[in-house]
Amino acid sequence: AENITNEGGAEGRYRVLKNIMGLWLLQRVLQERQINDLPALIAATQVLPACRFIINPNDDRFINPDEMCSEIQAACRETAQPIPESDAELARCIFDSLALLYADVLHELAQLRGEDFSQLHIVGGGCQNTLLNQLCADACGIRVIAGPVEASTLGNIGIQLMTLDELNNVDDFRQVVSTTANLTTFTPNPDSEIAHYVAQIHSTRQTKELCA
Repeated sequence: AENITNEGGAEGRYRVLKNIMGLWLLQRVLQERQINDLPALIAATQVLPACRFIINPNDDRFINPDEMCSEIQAACRETAQPIPESDAELARCIFDSLALLYADVLHELAQLRGEDFSQLHIVGGGCQNTLLNQLCADACGIRVIAGPVEASTLGNIGIQLMTLDELNNVDDFRQVVSTTANLTTFTPNPDSEIAHYVAQIHSTRQTKELCA
């Protein structure tokens, strides 16, 4: 496994951790194109076909390029793909690529633990992007639970409540969050374009492994 580490948590727990790119690419595109209406952009993106433009969001070239839009277009050009020109095409490229990256990393972690995952939690501000949440569910083939938005703040409150003996442990706090926070569940659609794309990738990988 590559670039995987452990992170300590409450009650002496730890979790396996792999840092991957998030919505930084989109933030730069919004800034460069002076886009202020994100819901309108997502709506325009949603009607475009999936997986026409695919990049590796974890590539070092996307950490802090001079021009993110140009860098995304260059990556597509270098891999003989169509070039995303419009705002919606650039956003679609980012959303599809992130969902595929999440699916790839989830598969890597599942192999490491020797067991598949049954659901994926997306928290923080990014969980409000319903299109990306559904793409993640479809690409990963598992249920996605989005929320809470203020996950860091709630986590801090939870630790304080445990310190004050108002809650017994992390499991109790998770139960409170699951029944009180605004959570949205996204069910995978195996007939979606991105699900078919992932299935095709897996089939190609298996063929290569058999022929190796």
